[in-house]
Amino acid sequence: MKLEYVEMAGFRGFRDKVRFNLPSGFAVLSGRNGTGKSTLLDGIDFALTGTINKFTVTEAKGGGLEEHIWWVGAGVAAEHYVSVGFIDDKGERFAITRSRERGCEQDAQSIMRSMCVREVSSTINDLMQSSLIRDERISALSLDLPEQARFSAVRAAIGGLVGPDYSRRTEEIESAAKAAKARQDERIKDLHSELGRTLGELTEARSAAERSTGITEAMQTIGAAFTGLPEGLGERTEVVRRFIAERRLVIRELESARATAQELLPEIQSLSSPESAAEIEGARLAQEQAAAQKAAADEALQVALRLEQSERENDEYSAHLVALLNHGSALGLQHGHCPLCDAARDQNEFDAAIAGAKELVAARGVKLAETTAAVNAVRSRARDADRASAEAEARHAALTRRAEVLQEKLRTVQQTYLKFSFPARESDPAGAQQLIFAERENLVRLERALSVLEASNAVDRVGALESKVTSLRARAEQEAARLASVEKAIESARQINNAAKTVANEILTEQFDTVMPLLRELYRRLRPHAVWSEIESDFGGKVRGSLNFTVGDGHNPQFLFSSGQRRAAGLAFLLSVHLSRPWCKWRSLLMDDPVQHIDDYRALNLVEVLAAIRRTGRQVVVAVEDAALANVLCRRLRSANEDGGRHFELRTSPSGTAEIGRYQDIYPMLKLTLRQAQAS
Repeated sequence: MKLEYVEMAGFRGFRDKVRFNLPSGFAVLSGRNGTGKSTLLDGIDFALTGTINKFTVTEAKGGGLEEHIWWVGAGVAAEHYVSVGFIDDKGERFAITRSRERGCEQDAQSIMRSMCVREVSSTINDLMQSSLIRDERISALSLDLPEQARFSAVRAAIGGLVGPDYSRRTEEIESAAKAAKARQDERIKDLHSELGRTLGELTEARSAAERSTGITEAMQTIGAAFTGLPEGLGERTEVVRRFIAERRLVIRELESARATAQELLPEIQSLSSPESAAEIEGARLAQEQAAAQKAAADEALQVALRLEQSERENDEYSAHLVALLNHGSALGLQHGHCPLCDAARDQNEFDAAIAGAKELVAARGVKLAETTAAVNAVRSRARDADRASAEAEARHAALTRRAEVLQEKLRTVQQTYLKFSFPARESDPAGAQQLIFAERENLVRLERALSVLEASNAVDRVGALESKVTSLRARAEQEAARLASVEKAIESARQINNAAKTVANEILTEQFDTVMPLLRELYRRLRPHAVWSEIESDFGGKVRGSLNFTVGDGHNPQFLFSSGQRRAAGLAFLLSVHLSRPWCKWRSLLMDDPVQHIDDYRALNLVEVLAAIRRTGRQVVVAVEDAALANVLCRRLRSANEDGGRHFELRTSPSGTAEIGRYQDIYPMLKLTLRQAQAS
């Protein structure tokens, strides 16, 4: 993706509308100071970021940056906007326009998505700082800076390569934690002061309360009833009040248990008598006898049922014989033979045999009826035995259950006594009554002593002050716990801050290692020093990072290089950062007067480096003041591919606005201009 055009009106030095159509190869801007060379690059910066990054002062006397972005010279600008167009390798275009009235319709995130190959944590400012190399940036990254300041400048320059830096946020968290600790210390100091004053007032109030006669007697009564009471008068009163309330509930439960025992007393006496024991024993014996009779009846019933079953089976056989005899009788003799057995018989013999067989079968039916009647009689006796057994069992169970219910109720009474350590027996309600009366008398004495204490104003004051002291101590403990938490938070914030800086520096070191080979190559090509042709770098410090450059055998170039040589080294670093952005689709290098304070020799070296960068397919836009250097750039930035260039000469019109004086297209070099001779 490259720049296609920059169009602006009413922006800084350009009052009237002007459009720079930028070739995909290169563009050289030349002209005197104040003719708008830097303004073109400022317009690109402003369109993308909404500001101009080279200005660090936003407010000053006479107006800040906001008051001087748009045209402020003579005459009135018809429009106020900046529009920057881009085109990618597929010919797809998009533009970013920012105006004074409407601002920019695209936000920074959408612009970054268009300019990057993937989602990155870099900001639009990181993108511009690594795309636009100004003289101010070269100066900031020269060797004149202290080591830590140079590290900060490198971190800002490397921008999107590193990722998000949370060190500023962690520093804010640590500062906030320290401020919270200071506030917490002040609160604890105020609480301790108030607690000291309240303790003094409490001592005076206790002395006044102890001098009262009624209160002294009440305290003696309470002291005889309790051991280990608190020292505070108000605290003692509260303990006695709670004790009285609890004992009232205890006496109520004990009285309820005693009343239950009183109701059970007749039942206890009844079940404890010899008659009751004899009755229970008689019921048990009757139950056993009835059970034995029931077992005998059940056994006799089973025998009768088996006999009845046998007779019924015989009766079924007799029924079959009757049917057979009837069939034979109906058939009659067949040629002097019996149809049933084929025996030779005459008619009288046949009739007599049939009649005899029927009488025998009829005798079997009578026996079955007699057996059925016997079974019914045995079954009736078994039912009577069952009923007698059930009645005996129910009578014995009722007597046993009566004793069990009594024991359950007595256990309930006993558990209530044990719960409150009451020394009475559950079977002695009269003794329990005497003990309860004694408990009530003690409770009445304590209630009188408590009423004396509560009626005294001195006690009220002591109680109020003791409550206040308790509250202040609780608050002091809470605030102390909060202070401990705040101190832990400070330590955690300090560790997080140090860890964030350490991680950021480690990541920066790793990323810088990918830039270092390119930095060495660009340093060799720019040749800042005639003797020290190689440069090395070293990151130091885990928390407070530092960047050190060395040449030769560990020499510090800050004290060996001149001002121009130091700027040449900084320029090599910025170019290496620009060329090491795999996340960026924008392949345009913008340079604003990069040869200030650099001699002609190193300026020519820079031209050769830019020509090499241009041959990689990148678009190069350079603003220079020297016309001769501009012509050299136009000649050296030409390449054999199809990307051409353009030379813009800027000037100031008679009305004071910057404008394009003229421009010249620089065409690509012809291919195969000189052909190799072929042998004949």
